Formats: sequence, structure tokens, C-alpha cells
Amino acid sequence: MRNIYEKKRLKVIWIMMAVIALMFIAVGYVFGQSRCTVTQYGDISGNQGQFYVIRNPQGLILVDGGWAANEEQVRSVLKKNGNHVSAWILTHPHPDHMGAFNEIWQNPDGIEIDEVYTINLDYELYKKYAREWDEFDIFDTFVNITAGDERIHYLYAGDELELIGLQMKVLHAYDDEVPKLSKDLANDGSMMFRLTNEKESFLFCADVGKKMSKRIRKMYGEFLKCDYIQMGHHGNGGLSAKFYRQTQPKAAFFDAPPWLMHPQDESLGYTTPENADLMESMGAKIYDYQTAPNEIVLK
Repeated sequence: MRNIYEKKRLKVIWIMMAVIALMFIAVGYVFGQSRCTVTQYGDISGNQGQFYVIRNPQGLILVDGGWAANEEQVRSVLKKNGNHVSAWILTHPHPDHMGAFNEIWQNPDGIEIDEVYTINLDYELYKKYAREWDEFDIFDTFVNITAGDERIHYLYAGDELELIGLQMKVLHAYDDEVPKLSKDLANDGSMMFRLTNEKESFLFCADVGKKMSKRIRKMYGEFLKCDYIQMGHHGNGGLSAKFYRQTQPKAAFFDAPPWLMHPQDESLGYTTPENADLMESMGAKIYDYQTAPNEIVLK
């Protein structure tokens, strides 16, 4: 009788252990399916730029990509991730954001791009107000090489969509109101958007400037609160202090090299140190190009 009892007890223990093991496997599988990483890459030329990759088991989102000089860097990152872009988001047509895209689009060399999302910038108006540093030919090239392609989608403030299982909401993008507030059409017409996973969100501010701060705050208010933020205009100038105080992130990403984060000549008027101090005062960890690539898990 004792042997029978022992056998039954062992059988129960084995069943319990099997159930626990299956639970761990299931939890691991679910976590693996929802695990999402956001990686900020630096600029290999030593300049400021913008290049982010968001990855999960469902696909890959690429944000901007930086200068044309960063083409090989972008290709290298994509090659390590299967050469497949589910969604390429182009926040605005400046050379430090769209340059690499233009090169790769014209010569994919094995890279598959499913969809492209960008702003619907007024070609003639932008041409009229573009300054030398805008490098209008970057936008002109983009318009010509993508003409008629069904993969190109234009987004506006208020648009919502799902990308690789993440919820994307556009908070700001070029529209007819932007020229009434600013002549810096590309920067102030940049796409500001929020990506949300199951628990956390990442707010990408692109190069939106202070002139748009009040408008966006009025439209979205408390919705600006986020877990992570990409600082407007690389953290130099950009959005207002009131805007940033509403975000309250635990980490702030500055797309800036050391010379911009710690300028030696104060007369140049860079505000990156000031903005870094502001974000740190709210408890945010600072990431910049000095430690890039910088990666976080978006829960």
C-alpha cells in the first residue's frame, strides 16, 4: 500500500512540475511575442541626424535614417535584421533625416520596404521658403523617385494606425495651418507621433519647434505624457519647456553628438545643455550619440 501511495504522490509531483514548466514556457512565448526594442543609432559622420529602429517579432519600423553618408550604416543594420522594413517613417525631408532613404530607395540591393509614411509637404510653398540649409533638392529627389508608388502614404495630425502590433498616433504633421505660424516648413511641419506597446509609449518629436508647442499642447494636453521621448530638433531649440514638462518621461533621447551636447562656445546659442538639465530635473535618463547605439525595451 505504501508503494502505491508513493507512486501516486510522485505522479502528482511530476504532473505539477510539468504544469509549472508549461506555464513558464507560455509566459516566455507571450513575452517573446510582445517584446519590442527601440534602438537609437548615432551618426557615423559625427553630425546630428536621426535614425531609429523599432523591432518586435512582427516586423521592423525604421524612423528616418540620417544623411546620405549614413547609407551603408543603415544597410548594415537592416542586413542584420533580414533586410525587411515593415514601415519606414520619414518625419520630414531634411538631409539628416531623408538622405539615406533616398539612396536606398533608388538602389534597394535586396532591401524590401513594405510601406512608407511621411508628411504631405506643399512642394511649391516649401520651394519658395526653403533656405540653403534645407537642401530642397533632397525633397525634390524624394518626390521624383517615389511618384506614383502605392507604398507612399501621407499622414496628418489625428491619424491612427497599427504598425507591427504597435499603436501609432500622429500628434502633428504638416497642414495648411503650419505656414501661418512658421516659415520653417520642414522642421515645424515634421511628423510628431506616439508609438504605444502594451504598457509603455515612445513619443517621437522629430524637428518640431517652439512655434508649434502651444498648438500641440492645446490639442493633446495630458496625452503628451510618455515613457520615452525623442527630443525635438535634436534637443537644440525645439519644443518649449512647458511642452517637455507635460511629457514626464523616464528617458530622453537626444540625437546629438558630443559637440552639440556639450558645446565649447556658448555664443553659438545651442540649448542642448539647458534641455538636458530640464529633462534630468524631471528624473529622465539622458541618451545621446556618445553612448549610441542606445536600446530600450518598450513594454
